[in-house]
Amino acid sequence: MQRSRTLWNRRRFLQYSAFSGGPVLLLGRQAMGQPKPTPPSQQVTVGLIGVGGRGMGLLESILQERRCRLAALCDVDKQHLAAAAKRVSTPCQTYTDFRRILDRQDIDAVVLGTPDHWHAVMTILACQAGKDVYCEKPLTRTIGEGQAMIQVARRYGRMIQMGSQYRSIARTRQVCEWVRNGRLGKVHTVRMTHGPNPARPCEPPQPVPPELDWDMWLGPAPWAPYHPARCHFTFRYFMDYGSGALADNGVHMFGVVSWALGADHTGPVRIEATGRQQPNNLYDVPVEMEVRLEFADPACTVLWEQKAGHKLNIEFIGQQATLSGFWEFQVTQGQADLSPTKPNEIQLPRSDNHLGNWIESIQSRQLPVYDVELGHRVTSWSHLGNIAYRLGRPVRWDPAKEEFPGDEEANRLLHVAYRAPWQV
Repeated sequence: MQRSRTLWNRRRFLQYSAFSGGPVLLLGRQAMGQPKPTPPSQQVTVGLIGVGGRGMGLLESILQERRCRLAALCDVDKQHLAAAAKRVSTPCQTYTDFRRILDRQDIDAVVLGTPDHWHAVMTILACQAGKDVYCEKPLTRTIGEGQAMIQVARRYGRMIQMGSQYRSIARTRQVCEWVRNGRLGKVHTVRMTHGPNPARPCEPPQPVPPELDWDMWLGPAPWAPYHPARCHFTFRYFMDYGSGALADNGVHMFGVVSWALGADHTGPVRIEATGRQQPNNLYDVPVEMEVRLEFADPACTVLWEQKAGHKLNIEFIGQQATLSGFWEFQVTQGQADLSPTKPNEIQLPRSDNHLGNWIESIQSRQLPVYDVELGHRVTSWSHLGNIAYRLGRPVRWDPAKEEFPGDEEANRLLHVAYRAPWQV
């Protein structure tokens, strides 16, 4: 009590000093060149679900977004939850069951930093509860989930943004505009390279740590005994929870390629994939993988090459020049005009803050830059590659109907059975 009175008296002293002409001044944010605080009535109240590795990055973005008010945190790991709560200075309720956040009428929207196998269930339930959703990439674990998410988003009029920030990075947009405007000539091939998925020797199950609700972590996924490598970051190397690098960095890279080619509205028409499994591997995704995606509109071959020694890279191979890079791009063959996009050329949608773009869409009720339908289309590329790999043969795909024509074996892989009581 004494300490709080001392702090209060010091604040009063500083305020009165400003009025008395003393040397100490309290300047508002506007006077100091900082943005004026957003009135509470204009803020979007959000809850963050999943505060592990990527979730902590999302937490920082929320705290820096002045149009957001963070009201709740949720995680099935109490250690993660405590660490996130420690980072928040304003009152914020914590939960271990995400449904308690969806029950709250004062929360407008939710941000999902959970493992991939939870994205669809949480997004659909959030839309039904009247919440807008920011969902980390990859948007889904299956193609069927994406179709269901689009339907529920449109039915309830919800704004869903897939969290792949490359759609809100200026240099990425510029690269895509160069390709779209024919600066390389007609692009006939795109080649992406990536390092291998990791391997880990098989080990026996371990006791579930007391801070973790393992049954809730598994959620709709098949039951499996606990092992620390099954959850948190390395979950993505199990097909029940993620889909390897193809659906991790692959979705980031596919999103850039799709934007550059103007293929957001469609998908490949033929897919083939090969890979190499590591013996005695706790993870079940292939260690190395090659995927070939053939597009008809636009006519282009997209290659994914995941091998030892490969680095993150995207190579646009055009009739006049080849543009290569990931963070920074350069012409590696031929010649191309890499000057800024001209006023009379194609201008792609502008966003310089991915979470901020989603907040704007909530307030305007206009679709965000990476709307659920775009996120579904791009994420589907990874699922199609994994389906072709699992079948061990090429498959044909109808991107309009989103089915494998006359191929029931492949169509059965469009979705997976959920563990009760979860469903979409």
